[in-house]
Amino acid sequence: MVGLDDPVAASLARRSKARRTVGFRIGVPADGELGVVDGKLLDRAFTKAAILAEVGDISPPGPAGVADALAASALTRAIDVAPQFIREGLIEHKVGPHRSAFVREVGGVDFIDDSKATNPHAARTAILAHPQVVWVAGGQLKGAQIEDLVEEVADRLVAVVLIGADAPVFAVALARHAPEVPVIELIAGDDAGMGDASRDKADAVMARAVQAAAGFATRGDTVLLAPAAASLDMFADYTHRGRSFAAAVHALEDGDVGRQL
Repeated sequence: MVGLDDPVAASLARRSKARRTVGFRIGVPADGELGVVDGKLLDRAFTKAAILAEVGDISPPGPAGVADALAASALTRAIDVAPQFIREGLIEHKVGPHRSAFVREVGGVDFIDDSKATNPHAARTAILAHPQVVWVAGGQLKGAQIEDLVEEVADRLVAVVLIGADAPVFAVALARHAPEVPVIELIAGDDAGMGDASRDKADAVMARAVQAAAGFATRGDTVLLAPAAASLDMFADYTHRGRSFAAAVHALEDGDVGRQL
């Protein structure tokens, strides 16, 4: 099985010596491939054309989730699992905690916890799954570069709320590549030395971040925790960070949404 949207993987498919190599793509599949047509996952490799699921059935949403679903579908079709059972499996599958997990809808705004997005590559996947994002980001970059990510996702950003040790690095990249996007940094005097601070102090900073993010959001937006950085400057680990975000979201009221506007 080969993901054809990746040029390196696609080149491997052309050189494959396997008796049969099946590719999948997030687009219209050719004969012998799996792909997406009119919002439906379609198998054209193991049958003429079998619908496996709706794109809206896939969790997590977005290109990466759909690609994973196609890969899983290709493997199961290869061992002759019927399309209806694949559909059932895809519908029933839900992501684990802190992996683009839906927390709650407040005032028409979805709040998503992807605290596991501890590097820019993972955050990219999370952001590209949503058209309009209020991004909660920041932490320890550990030398990772954020410029390319910010440039790529700038047109999806409604606002950005930054926390953590490397928030200033994010702020510089945002000023360069997304100068029209409102940015709030919640660091000065609040989370300096957070690695030695109490759990309560970290949770308080996250609560402020969620309140600020909700204030920038309007109906149809997504408030997304996808930090693109490690958590240990403030939190015990990424699970603590995700739980802190979820707790702050559950404390929101409808009136908190859009308050900054």
